[in-house]
Amino acid sequence: MCGIIGIFGSEANKEFDLKVLSHRGPDGSNVWKSSEHESPVILGHTRLSVLDTSASGSQPMISDDGRYVLVFNGEIYNFIELRSEMKKRSEVFRSDSDSEVLLKGLITEGPSFLLKCNGMWAFCLWDRKEQTALFGRDRFGEKPLYYASIGNSSFIFCSEMKGIYKYLSKVKPVDNIKLFLENIFDYESTDYCVVEGIKRFLPGSYAYLKNRRLTISRWWNTLDHLPLPPNNYEDQVSIWRDIFLDAVKIRMRSDVPIGTALSGGLDSSAVFSAMAHLAEGGKLTDRASINWANAYCAHFPGSSLDELSWAEKVTDSFGLSLNKVKIDPETCGWDLLQALFSVEDPYMTLPFPMLATYKGISNSGVKVTLDGHGCDELFSGYGHLNAAYETATPSQLAELKAIQNSIYSGEYRESNNPKTQHVIEKLKTKSRPIRMFLKNKILQRSAGRFLNWPDNSFRNDDLLNESFRRFDPLTKELYILYHHSVLPTLLRNYDRYSMASGVEIRMPFTDYRLVTFTFSLPWTSKVGGGYTKRILRDSLKGIIPDEVRLRRSKIGWNAPLHEWLKGFLSREIEILLDDSQAAVCAKNALKKFKNIASPTFNDGQKLWKILLPYLWSCSLTRCERPH
Repeated sequence: MCGIIGIFGSEANKEFDLKVLSHRGPDGSNVWKSSEHESPVILGHTRLSVLDTSASGSQPMISDDGRYVLVFNGEIYNFIELRSEMKKRSEVFRSDSDSEVLLKGLITEGPSFLLKCNGMWAFCLWDRKEQTALFGRDRFGEKPLYYASIGNSSFIFCSEMKGIYKYLSKVKPVDNIKLFLENIFDYESTDYCVVEGIKRFLPGSYAYLKNRRLTISRWWNTLDHLPLPPNNYEDQVSIWRDIFLDAVKIRMRSDVPIGTALSGGLDSSAVFSAMAHLAEGGKLTDRASINWANAYCAHFPGSSLDELSWAEKVTDSFGLSLNKVKIDPETCGWDLLQALFSVEDPYMTLPFPMLATYKGISNSGVKVTLDGHGCDELFSGYGHLNAAYETATPSQLAELKAIQNSIYSGEYRESNNPKTQHVIEKLKTKSRPIRMFLKNKILQRSAGRFLNWPDNSFRNDDLLNESFRRFDPLTKELYILYHHSVLPTLLRNYDRYSMASGVEIRMPFTDYRLVTFTFSLPWTSKVGGGYTKRILRDSLKGIIPDEVRLRRSKIGWNAPLHEWLKGFLSREIEILLDDSQAAVCAKNALKKFKNIASPTFNDGQKLWKILLPYLWSCSLTRCERPH
């Protein structure tokens, strides 16, 4: 895992500084520059040493014949298998790294080689002979890649937007920033960015740059790779379990210690329990880290959001210890503007808990975590179950409503509320007006929500795809959450949270084999038996401790803003607020909040939504250079 940056054109002859990406690659940095007889090109790399920590794994990596130069950020988890295949074709390797596997694969097969790769990546491959750059991103956008045109003669790319800032004439929000702030989940799967002049390469795409002309193509679409699953649910469970365990197993490949950010929720507990299960059963693969049992839990002493006791149930069940990372905004290592600058994009949650957790992990000597991100979007972790009403049988409707309520209450019981029962009875009779209302609402969520964005081609391709059209309504909803709204946003955020302290996150729930199989299943395999995430719970019976496996309540990884804004954080914000009209609005909202005797979590979130536009703009303008 690393930071990559490069410039093509006259700007490549100017001063080049990698310090802006040093947090992504604290173990070393290197630069490759074209000769004076070539077009001006400079490629930079900051290294987080995970696989082949020797100098032979360093980048920029040059091909044996000197023609190609690669800078790569990510991991190819099945690199051992791919390298074995290449050796049969008489390929010779100089390193034990996955970077060299990617380099040789791209040289011999071009972008089609990416279909063989299981991993996460963003890369640039420069062909010195053809004077052409090839860029690529992984299937779901786990690893970021941004770009911009500089003046009339240069092109720059970088792992983070802040690496491009110094080359812009001015760093400022895009003119329609209000659209981004009001639709915070709806732009990450587009090429639009919150900073003027910067764009992103799309997930699952590759691009060629030649003579400053960029040609972008899509190499991955989940809808084109759906398998035909067995009809029998027990067979589905067996297949899902095998894929998940293998997804965890290959992500344990590392030459350095690995761990888990463990909340005690189902998702992260599934990952850590699978790691323990594989290790105890002697089922680890080649190059798996022997130092894997490092679990870390964000600890909010005395807060309603603290889940320490749940995380301890998981580690205790395996006789392992839990590392507690106490979260305190006053001592977490970032001030508010630095924290917002680190994560770059505005978001609905204060980033202190996540930044502090991965900083604590890094400080303990762990560079890699296997985390549970992506599971909620696969399995409706936060609800969205009304999308299933359209195709539910009469006997399933009351159960769906009870499951939805249990996410917040922690208890499963069918409601006796007369109003709720009236709706259910109407649905049971298949009242056409109600069902048509629900169907139209689902279609609006699927297609209409993105109409504010000028270019919908990436999503429209999916919405018009025949496989998508055949999905049941809930699976349609989940597909959009996973590919076009919530998950792409979270992947971006967690890349920044972790890499701010030089920690790499690996996510088994983004293994393409698991994703394609899960989206091939009917919604009844994902929700049922009184639970969300049905097939996950059933697949890992006997692996996750039952108390956690059958846990119903759901607490997202959030900051206890409602508590912090009563103390230190409010004082820091008051110092930042000036006399502008935007600040006056924020001041009034903060003052009103402080008058609430016992604010709730929702009160804190409402205030943050008002404060965010002003504070984020301040972070951008006051932190234009790395701190």
